[in-house]
Amino acid sequence: MPGREEITRSLTGAWLLWRRDPAAMRWFDLSVEGFWRSFFAAVLVAPFYFYMVATDYMAGGLPAGLGLVVLVRGLAYLVDWAAFPLAAILLVRLFGLQHRYVALIIADNWASVLQAAVLTAAVVVSTVLPMAVAAVLVLATFVAVIYYQWLVARQALETTGAVAGGFVAADLLTGIAVDRLVGSLLYGS
Repeated sequence: MPGREEITRSLTGAWLLWRRDPAAMRWFDLSVEGFWRSFFAAVLVAPFYFYMVATDYMAGGLPAGLGLVVLVRGLAYLVDWAAFPLAAILLVRLFGLQHRYVALIIADNWASVLQAAVLTAAVVVSTVLPMAVAAVLVLATFVAVIYYQWLVARQALETTGAVAGGFVAADLLTGIAVDRLVGSLLYGS
């Protein structure tokens, strides 16, 4: 588990990635140990994730009982945290970027904390807005988060925008695959 100083440094690095600071990657511990500790970001993201699950459940969007929803969503959360790093192993080999794999996963993991906070804030704010305005806000936030993922991939991999876009697409596709699996378990479809 990372200490407070490493968490603070890593979140600062994640913020600096958004600002396109060329020194942003220096804020992360890019060692193998730093790689494993970066998965602690999942603990920081979990409250945001489960807030969204609770919001869906309370809105009546899930037909299953609360216990099943928490179990399935909790397992999906763990699978989702493993899916992109596993897919990225194949992609870094395909693009000859194996030497940047650890940096990518570390930066992506810590950046997910900022992404989750921003998306959750947009959803919370959208609850007090007219539906059309809320939809635009959430969509614009989602687009900003995708752009941020692209920035993270581009800087962490030290690659072109097109290659970074491929990694973002892989991340989105793994998330969609996990979400479809959850849907089939909860909705039976």
